[in-house]
Amino acid sequence: MSERDPLGRSALFSPPPAGPSPRSMGRGNGKESLYSAPAGAQQWGTVVLECSSCQAHSRVSWAEFVWRHFPFWLWIPWLRYSRLMSCPACERRTWLDVQFFS
Repeated sequence: MSERDPLGRSALFSPPPAGPSPRSMGRGNGKESLYSAPAGAQQWGTVVLECSSCQAHSRVSWAEFVWRHFPFWLWIPWLRYSRLMSCPACERRTWLDVQFFS
């Protein structure tokens, strides 16, 4: 058989390629993928914390956000990493950036 296959018979009669298909790596098929939010979408009642030490992004609830301020915290409003509190990813007390609406 020649290298070109104008009728596409090799695609019909050859075994599928190894590895996951592009459709199986998504959020699902049909209504689930149409009506579900993307992975990084906004979730109500949560904030996103970015750590200056480990560069991790963590989504936490409002209650956990308040809890991570104790026993001591500091806020300097004009800095990017403006809050000194404990990081949920590395558990160190470090400077964090808080994104309330993302």
